[in-house]
Amino acid sequence: MGLGDLSFSAVASLKSIDNWIGILNSNMAGAGKVGYKATQVKFNGGTITTGRPIVAPRLGVQIAEQSLGIAQTTVNYSQGAVTASTDFTHLALQRTTASPALFVLNSESDGSGEYFYTFDGEFHLDTNNNLVDSNGLFVMSQNAGGAVGSDLDAIGLDAGDIVNDQITLNRMALRVFPNPQLDLRFSRFGSSIFETVNTPTTTPPTAAQLATVDAIGNYNNANGAGRLIPNALEASNASLTAIVPELSLAQKMFSAIAKVIQVAFANIDTALQLGPR
Repeated sequence: MGLGDLSFSAVASLKSIDNWIGILNSNMAGAGKVGYKATQVKFNGGTITTGRPIVAPRLGVQIAEQSLGIAQTTVNYSQGAVTASTDFTHLALQRTTASPALFVLNSESDGSGEYFYTFDGEFHLDTNNNLVDSNGLFVMSQNAGGAVGSDLDAIGLDAGDIVNDQITLNRMALRVFPNPQLDLRFSRFGSSIFETVNTPTTTPPTAAQLATVDAIGNYNNANGAGRLIPNALEASNASLTAIVPELSLAQKMFSAIAKVIQVAFANIDTALQLGPR
């Protein structure tokens, strides 16, 4: 492998590590966000080099990849810690199965807009007494008093979904995703608001996808179960104790590879100076 190839591999690795540091920074920032799910990175390499054919373990020459690449990123949908809150409009989802449930949001109060999904239950009432999130998206209810598959509309004080400063839990619309890695991606509203991958955002959830919620917040679905907890919030599952050492490693790798590039260019300058003047 020539010197130019080595520089190219180092630059490719530097770009991958820069993206890795960006993901770690996102996780650090997300550690303080309600319902945030950490992103994880899987690395791959570039082209390997074989100097001689490998015919036995003791023979041949093999050189592993000299560049580092990002194969994929995945969202860790594991449960975050549930913490108490003093606001009655705050809600948390605590699952008892692997498949997570998410709150159903819509851009329109009558459910005619785009559908989005979130773990972030830090809701509040808008000027029209509808329950909304920080982006102004409406939190959806099953307006037939918990009958799964009924039409969805916004949870509101005037609609009878809030009684004596308590949200009527059995009217909450919750969608269970058995395979969130395949079905969800980040939306334009940020990493805490998801949209579906395989269906348009205007497609409402089906009856089979929604969970049945009882009066005390227990929810059930063929693909998952858990509990809807009032006066509570789900914390981020990003761990600073795990992120900080990983960030330190990434920064050291960045500095080391940057030094390789500096040495490679210094060698090129030296070689050019050996030529005729």
